[in-house]
Formats: sequence, C-alpha cells, structure tokens
Amino acid sequence: MSENEGRDRAARAPGRVTTFGVAMADAAVGRLAAGGLRPARALGASREQIEPHVDLSPHRNDGAFANPEPQSDVAPDLSAFADMLRSPGRPRKPIMVTVPTFDAPAALAVTWLGHATALVDIDGVRVLTDPVLSRRCSPSQLVGPGRMHRAPLEAGQLPPVDVVLISHDHYDHLDMATVVDIAARQPEAVFVAPVGVGAHLVSWGIAAERIRQADWGDTVSVRAPGATLDFTCGPARHFSGRWLARNLTQWASWAVCGPAHRIFFSGDTGYTERFADLGAALGPFDVTLIAVGAYDPLWPDIHVNPEEAVAIHRMLSGSAGTDSVLIPIHWGTFNLARHSWSDPIVRLLPHAERNATTVLVPQPGGTIDLERRAGTGVTRPTWWEASA
Repeated sequence: MSENEGRDRAARAPGRVTTFGVAMADAAVGRLAAGGLRPARALGASREQIEPHVDLSPHRNDGAFANPEPQSDVAPDLSAFADMLRSPGRPRKPIMVTVPTFDAPAALAVTWLGHATALVDIDGVRVLTDPVLSRRCSPSQLVGPGRMHRAPLEAGQLPPVDVVLISHDHYDHLDMATVVDIAARQPEAVFVAPVGVGAHLVSWGIAAERIRQADWGDTVSVRAPGATLDFTCGPARHFSGRWLARNLTQWASWAVCGPAHRIFFSGDTGYTERFADLGAALGPFDVTLIAVGAYDPLWPDIHVNPEEAVAIHRMLSGSAGTDSVLIPIHWGTFNLARHSWSDPIVRLLPHAERNATTVLVPQPGGTIDLERRAGTGVTRPTWWEASA
C-alpha cells in the first residue's frame, strides 16, 4: 500500500465508523420503538422507512435534501450555549392566554395557539398548522424546551378540523402526542405535509390514505365539506431531522388557496427571495403567518428576524398592500434563542409601520376574524407589554 493510499484510507475511516455507529443507534432505537417505548416512537420513521417517500424528489443531493442558497459558515460556540442557559428569552411576568371558543368556520379567521400552531378558517374549511400542544417540544416530556405559557386548549378541545398542515419534522412543529390524539379523535381529518414527513405519521399509526405529501412546487387539493382547498408546497430555507441524521425529509412553507381567500404559512425559514416567485405566482395573500422569533446572528440562514419577516410578507402581499395582514408566529412560547422574550414584537411593529404593513398580534388563544378585524385576538393589542 502506498503512502497516499494509506492517507486516503485513514481519511475515510472516521466516516465509516460514524456511519456504522449511526446504523447501530438507529437499529437500537427501532427495537425500542417496536417495543412501545414512547420517546423512541416519537423519534419517528427510520431512514429505511422514509426512503420510499422521497426517492423520486429532484431536490435531494447524495440522499439528503438541501437549500439552493449558500449557507454561512458561522457555527454556535460554547458562549452561545452559556447565553441560552441564562434564559434571556423568558418573559418577566405571566403571559396572557385566552381559552378560545369556536362557532361555525368563518370565511377567514386565525386563532393562534402558540408557537407555529394556529387554527385557520378559510372559506368554511378549518386548517390546523404545525400541531404542538404538549408541554415540551421534545421526544420526552421529561426533558427539552418547555412552554412558557400553558396551551390554550388540549387536542380533545379542538373543533372539527378538516386539514392538519405540517411544515417540517422538527419537534417544535410536529409533536407525536398531538397528531396521534387528533388522528384518533378526528377520523375525517387529512394530513398535508412535505415529502418524507408522511413516513413519521405512518410510523405513528396514521393511515396512509389520510396523508397527502408534496415536494417544492407541487400542489395537492383537499376536498372538505366547506370547499376544496389547494395546498402548494412553497420554498423554505431551513433543515429537518428528529434523530442523528439531518435532512432526510423535506421542509416547506405552504400557500393555501380557496375559492375566495388565500393564506400563507411560513413554517420555519431563513430569508430567501424565492418567496417573491411564490407571491408572483399565487399572491396576493389575504393573510400571512410568518415566523418572527428564535433568530440569532449565529444562525441567520434558518430563522428570519422581524425585519426579514416584513420583507417576506411584502413579497407575498403584492398589490394587496395594507389590506393583507401579517400575523407573527414562532415566538413567545418556547425559549429557543438568545434574544429577549418581547424582542420579536418590539422590532416587528415599528418596522412594519415604516413599511406600510398591517400586523395583528393575537395572544395565545386569541382569535381574529380577518374580514371584520375583530375578535378576542384584537381586544388588547398591546397585551404582550405586560409580560415583557
């Protein structure tokens, strides 16, 4: 063996060991999940179970999904984790929470249930986004980020839901306990998700015929009693993963188009001008639900800051101007970054005003009827100041 061959084998060895170790860990978790251990089941589908759901996607590179935009080389260091331990993102006083009540589905309304979970009424159809109603966003309810306010309701208190819409498979956007409970209680509900995420749902016992998956640019239609909605899988700049391997499933934003109204749901995303293409193709949107929290200079590519959220809204709202409403999500519920609890809204509101953008900030559990600009979510527009 030559010296060059020796160096080459030495360079490849760690990768083989790592691959072997991951395979062993996956096998161990699989056995625990098959035995019914709840945290192991919550990890979701294995690589082998995911593969049939994603093998035809043109957006994979070497077996994993990737963003088309370049990624920054900045990485968190120990000081960042030390900052997180100081809990700068916690409120100083209890957070206002409203217990929502529901009548028949409205033409256009949003009830924010915390973080990225919202119940959206659009043209008589009810859509629930990124369902997480457990106390922690974690495979175990013993450890992991916990809620800074109680959930406004439990899964069993939800009204009839037509569609459960999922942006990606991170724990703060896809909670096994919540989706399994909804699936059992609401057998008519359909689950719409990016390609690959359906494998997790199937592994949790949700029937495949209840699941619709789409890749970037694809549209799936769901016929509900109220109307037929088109769900277009839009761009997002993020990543995925619930266990050791990342990016085995797709991540996405969603454009939801009904007979009379259009909404946009960002899920998790960093800034990308690809949203301008979505706005040109399907906009303007009547309302956008855009993540505004959990940003940091150390991870600028995966979470937008408030100013970028306004820019994305303007890409999507187009000619609608101030008639289009931005509702901020992905803030105030879980402490996932180093900024203060109220910083997303403190920055968002003045920047939106300077850019002729209408923002409404419901409290957890608050409902806003977007056609009338009324409801429990607008009765105290500065509710968050008491907790800041």
